[in-house]
Amino acid sequence: MTGGPLVREARPDELEPLTRLAEAAVPTGVVAAGGDIERGRVVATLRGDRVFVAEINGRRAGYAAVSECAGRLMLDQLVVAATDQGRHVGHTLLDWVEGYGVSRGLRAVWVAAEGADARAQSFYQRAATRRAPAAWSGSCTTADGRVAG
Repeated sequence: MTGGPLVREARPDELEPLTRLAEAAVPTGVVAAGGDIERGRVVATLRGDRVFVAEINGRRAGYAAVSECAGRLMLDQLVVAATDQGRHVGHTLLDWVEGYGVSRGLRAVWVAAEGADARAQSFYQRAATRRAPAAWSGSCTTADGRVAG
């Protein structure tokens, strides 16, 4: 029987499988939440962020990586396996991220979706996330060194 996505916290031994998932899910040149999907950036984010993994029938279907910055919850990466798009994985992860933010006393999820494809832009708008400042570089500081926001 097929169930909906279940979400859990990532384990330390999942760095490589999650990196491969991101590389396979996002075509070259497509910009995802927070910036380009490239190995070095993915690995750095997975090592430094709180990461939640969505599973369907015990198989990794996607993940969300978040960090706290200046009292805000920043969605640094949201990745859904190509084979699981349309199965509510992204929505389930975003709901989980919002719940995590509430548990931390944070009121909104911020996402950098500048340059993201139209489908991703639409998803984040429907989900009522807040767009991070255009100068946000995917970390707690902007490209010019100021604290984001």
